[in-house]
Amino acid sequence: MKQSSYARTIHFLCLDPESVYLHVDQIKKHMSVPLQLITPNELLLVNQKQRNRILLVDHKQFDNLLNHYENLPVIWKHYEIILFNVTKRLTTAELIVFGILKGLFYSGSNQQDIAKGLHAIIDGQNWLPRQVASQLLFYYRNIVDTNTTPTNVDLTIRELQVLRCLQAGSSNIQIADDLFISEFTVKSHLYQIFRKLAVKNRVQAIAWANQNLLS
Repeated sequence: MKQSSYARTIHFLCLDPESVYLHVDQIKKHMSVPLQLITPNELLLVNQKQRNRILLVDHKQFDNLLNHYENLPVIWKHYEIILFNVTKRLTTAELIVFGILKGLFYSGSNQQDIAKGLHAIIDGQNWLPRQVASQLLFYYRNIVDTNTTPTNVDLTIRELQVLRCLQAGSSNIQIADDLFISEFTVKSHLYQIFRKLAVKNRVQAIAWANQNLLS
């Protein structure tokens, strides 16, 4: 049966489709669907309304891609993106460059496991490490929080993060782990939050959040 032109497909983004990409070739062996190659130039010619293509990006080659196409993040902003060959933990600022990030695989990941994740993404799932999912969750939640905080209270984005964690019942240690900061820093943020909200303790701060912050 001929594959529908609207079927979700994965395309490896590369500068030269004639080159040999060993990592990609190894992943292909475990795929039951085609894994095609596409160049940034070809991506520019694709109908922007056709979002069925999922882009697979080798993170080790990302800087090289940017050197040739500085506006690449603008070109792919409507596409779902999968990163592989990631050698280190990325900051939130580095993650959001990839727009609709659906999957991330660190270097050394088993090719069979990557293929399994790619199939899941084709089926509409996310395949992100827990810490990456947490970073993105806090980032996008903050966008909402900054638009829903009463204007007469000058809380920073980080203080809003801490307050949201407090609202969820997290301990100082849990807040530190979730936000990737020290417990001392958490205590410092809590001091500033209590001062700005004119409350004396966690219970009063949570009550204020429940009353003034949208869920």
